[in-house]
Amino acid sequence: MQWPLLKKIAFRWQFVYLFLFCLGPAASWLWTRIIPWVGELLGVDAVQRATGSGDTTFHYVLILGYFVLALVATLVWSFVDHRRPHYHSLYLGLRVLVRLVLGVTLIAYGAAKVFPSQFPPLPLHRLVQTFGEASPMGLLWTFMGASVPYTVFCGATEMLGGVLLFFRRTTTLGALVSVAVMTHVAVLNFAYDVPVKLISCHLLAMAVFLSAEDARRLANLFVWNRTASPAPLDTVLQSPKLRRAAFALKMLLLTVVAVASLYPSFLRWQARLVKGPLSGIWEVQHFSLDGEAPESVVPDNVRWRRVVISDSGQSASVQRMDGTRRQHSLTVDLEAEKLFLDGEFTYSTPTADTLNLLGTYGGRELRVTFRHVDPSEFRLVNRGFHWISESPYNR
Repeated sequence: MQWPLLKKIAFRWQFVYLFLFCLGPAASWLWTRIIPWVGELLGVDAVQRATGSGDTTFHYVLILGYFVLALVATLVWSFVDHRRPHYHSLYLGLRVLVRLVLGVTLIAYGAAKVFPSQFPPLPLHRLVQTFGEASPMGLLWTFMGASVPYTVFCGATEMLGGVLLFFRRTTTLGALVSVAVMTHVAVLNFAYDVPVKLISCHLLAMAVFLSAEDARRLANLFVWNRTASPAPLDTVLQSPKLRRAAFALKMLLLTVVAVASLYPSFLRWQARLVKGPLSGIWEVQHFSLDGEAPESVVPDNVRWRRVVISDSGQSASVQRMDGTRRQHSLTVDLEAEKLFLDGEFTYSTPTADTLNLLGTYGGRELRVTFRHVDPSEFRLVNRGFHWISESPYNR
């Protein structure tokens, strides 16, 4: 069947762009050398840095590079191959590539939520942080971490969409699930300024690409109240033996991806459940510097209000009376009953809910007595779930 000229041109660009994007991670060694040079030509710093952000200048220049390369390749391809009537077989191959890449990615992202390692239960320092101090991204992480069932649900739907994409007969359903899931993710990333906007938009575009083929059939069924004809189940592989071999490889890939995604996520989730020594929220009961209790001044940036020791026991946040906080690395020597927190301290725990510190902080002798605050004292933790609510509990 002859394709219209514009459709052939659009497919050529689409093929090259999606191919570059899908195989981009495999060629990262090349892009990390080329993109900084392109950035210099554009007058921007496009050196890749391990910051955890997917929206750096490097990534934007990389996407620009994909776009321009796809345009150049389309021009050359259209000139040398303008007589070809269609690219049906190549289109089917591209769909397989996009299906597998999108499916693997969604399974990996979903696994990090099914076992809540991406959004772990609320860190202790979040419980004592005011909403106004939180960044939009931090507020989103708190929102997700406050509800394990919601996090697991989001992860399960991502994994569902990914698994469905592995099978030709369920590709349309998987694409629709993926469109819904990735629309939700992309909106959250834009609304809460999460720096993975580029990747989420591309994953959403890939899901739209897979579902576009069935747009007319879906419109007939859901909008125009017409009969929807069966979808053609065309395949690149014509030999039954090759199809069986490809199916076996696909099932192997699905199993490996699922296990390789779920197991590390499970281990990270389990590790977060292990509490470090002295971890908890410790509220100051008595505070003295050089043997004297400093007088209250406004703003009071001397006295401590509380110390929050992370669950891992490797960091601590000191909050002063004026609300300012300072993060420290923490080392605890259980045998010597010493801890190192921007200074060396000896500690004692007369009771399970009491902590005494004695040492030097900022060149001055510091004595502090703390009371342990149970996280269940916070409304965000203890409110729980209610089937019946006679009135909204909105605080």
